[in-house]
Amino acid sequence: MLGAIIGDVAGSTYEVDEINMKKKGSKVSYEDRIKILDKTVPLFKDNSSLTDDSVLTCAIADALINGASYEETLKSYGLRELSLGEDSYGRNRFGHGFISWLSDKNNCNSYGNGCAMRISPVATLLNDIKDIKRETYNATIPSHNCYESILCAQAVSMAIYMAKNKKSKEEIKKYIEENYFDLDFNLKDLQKNYCFTSKCTESVPQAIYAFLIADDFEDGIRKAISIGGDTDTIACIAGSILESYYGVPEELKEKVDKYIPH
Repeated sequence: MLGAIIGDVAGSTYEVDEINMKKKGSKVSYEDRIKILDKTVPLFKDNSSLTDDSVLTCAIADALINGASYEETLKSYGLRELSLGEDSYGRNRFGHGFISWLSDKNNCNSYGNGCAMRISPVATLLNDIKDIKRETYNATIPSHNCYESILCAQAVSMAIYMAKNKKSKEEIKKYIEENYFDLDFNLKDLQKNYCFTSKCTESVPQAIYAFLIADDFEDGIRKAISIGGDTDTIACIAGSILESYYGVPEELKEKVDKYIPH
């Protein structure tokens, strides 16, 4: 789960840039997106920040470990986070849809990628496929009770499960494509043309793709961010799978620690 948090923190500042450009009707340039691939560029910036991706990942872990209600735990974490006011970037701490769900004002049928960004504890903590699929479903439906969301969350869980059980990337890719969605992307094309979206079916496959083409954990995080778009979530999802496949370098564990509130 720390891999997800590292991806979230590393991608946070880049997401702000992507959103600001989207508001202007444009997107971050290819040249700017690929700067993160230079390993002399620090993975974390001074203003990097843990976001809702990490908060809700911890909520799912909490519920699963303690046998608590996913819905009640997500709402408890969410409402506590909202009470802190704006985040370090001057934004709401959650998307409008999730805030509405916290207030019981929508029907919990979101198709956003929030279902997949928080799901890593399920496949990390459980070892039986049936249990993983059941708990992935149970952890998803409180706020994302639609087919696409369940599909995407399950794809991430299965990628993590297969990675931690030493399946090859070829085996993981084949399984995901046969059971969930196509992963036939080109990194340079994504870096040049990908546009910001939080829709799960248009961001989760890209995150899994970033894992598949990674040379190591850090390389995968950097490639996920270089795609652009919802960078903290794409890197969070990629990071959760990368951790299961490669482990997390001790150096990054130490560096991300200062960004994690007590």
